[in-house]
Amino acid sequence: MAGRDAVTCGMDVTTRRPVTRFLSAVAVAVAGTLAAASCAAGGTPRDARAATSAPAARPSAPAPASAPDSRSPSSAPATSPAPPSPVAKSAPGPSLTLPPKPPRGCDDQPWLTASAQVTRHFAVPPVPVITAIRTGTHPGCGYDRIVFNFRGQAPGYDIRYVDAAVAGASGATAVPGANAVPGANAAPGAAPASGAAAAAASAATAPRRWYLLITIHPAQGQLRSGASTISPLSAATSFPMLLGYAVTGEFDGVFSVAVRLAKATAFRVGRLSGRLYVDVAG
Repeated sequence: MAGRDAVTCGMDVTTRRPVTRFLSAVAVAVAGTLAAASCAAGGTPRDARAATSAPAARPSAPAPASAPDSRSPSSAPATSPAPPSPVAKSAPGPSLTLPPKPPRGCDDQPWLTASAQVTRHFAVPPVPVITAIRTGTHPGCGYDRIVFNFRGQAPGYDIRYVDAAVAGASGATAVPGANAVPGANAAPGAAPASGAAAAAASAATAPRRWYLLITIHPAQGQLRSGASTISPLSAATSFPMLLGYAVTGEFDGVFSVAVRLAKATAFRVGRLSGRLYVDVAG
């Protein structure tokens, strides 16, 4: 009686299960039978067939070309220009030739046909002071010389050829040459012509003229009181090559002098105790 009740209970439970569960069990059994038959015949399991028969994934669209790296040389913005030199720049200088070998006993230091720059680093103040400008000639050795006496540490320099426009614009004093010092014959009280005006007038009637611009830095040509330590500030000479000079600028530790020559020629630079000199080949 108890056994029959248990069987009847089992049958009741079984008959109360949804039909869907019965169908699912049948489907699983059929699928297992088919899979076993496929494997026995050398087929591919269902999961493998799904993997091999799945359509190939569509290739992704090519990524749009990225903008060039702003740090790359081709696209980087132009670098900021270097701080300007204390020297006024002009067009490329004249073509120069070396002078012949000097006679025995003459200074045989090499000549230069391009600009010369020397920078010296030291604490300022005090700023080296230019105390005098002197000129001389050495016809037996074939050169003229301009000398800058200074007090204090040896300053640096920049020496190059510039044309008349740059030489005139760099200061208020025209560089004297074969003529008298500018303003010497001017009417009393009349202001001397500016360097720029004198250079412009000269350029209108004469072929292009080159000046040797000598810039000394750090250096100054005056005392703390403002009194000049150099006299005269400009002068004409009668040497074969060096015709005259003029102080064309002094500002913020930069001292410049323009030298007028008979023609553009090779030059050289030297330094002695308390003196800086520049020779021009004759």
